[in-house]
Amino acid sequence: MKKFLRLFNPNTVRYWDRKYLGKIDHPTIKTDGHHLHKFLPIFRKSATLLDFGAGLGGNVQYLSGMLEKRHFHLVDHSDVSLQFVRDKLLGAEDERGNRFSYHRDLSTVPDGSVDLVISIEVLEHISSYREILEALWGKLKTGGVLLLSVPVKGWRDRNREHVNKFTVGSMFGILSRYGEIVHVAPRTYSKRSGRISTAYFYVEKATQ
Repeated sequence: MKKFLRLFNPNTVRYWDRKYLGKIDHPTIKTDGHHLHKFLPIFRKSATLLDFGAGLGGNVQYLSGMLEKRHFHLVDHSDVSLQFVRDKLLGAEDERGNRFSYHRDLSTVPDGSVDLVISIEVLEHISSYREILEALWGKLKTGGVLLLSVPVKGWRDRNREHVNKFTVGSMFGILSRYGEIVHVAPRTYSKRSGRISTAYFYVEKATQ
């Protein structure tokens, strides 16, 4: 029973290693692409970016195609994903002057060193998400931006991988401790009800 739970627990490295192994041979890598495009002004102001839960690197690949001379930190606890991105997708640098660093743990990224943190559809999978938010906030420079996307269906979220059931209201409550102004932008809508299914939230680390 314990072995079964380890295999199918979304809070384990083994679970995500297995999931990524099933996707690395696909012809296209999943990305938030056109959704992220609306935040291009924020990306353009950021010299150093951190993608927490970078997965197979689709979002960094998309962003690096629009930006130049940036430093991207890709953080994921899966060696399978990081090895794929490092060896087959992005490497250490590209022709646009972008550099890529790979981390299995946030602790290897210096505090106060990042202009922008993104984490797309990740926090709903992590039981200790509040500790993660604290750590991500600590990586930001003053004036930096934390940009998140999560499902906001609340009790309507029936995805078994999601150990947290967020709503727009609960996310405002969670993020308001970091800044007085929390921005929200719809990401996707339910085809059945027309309600917001997933949303982006971002907050700036105010100057002292």
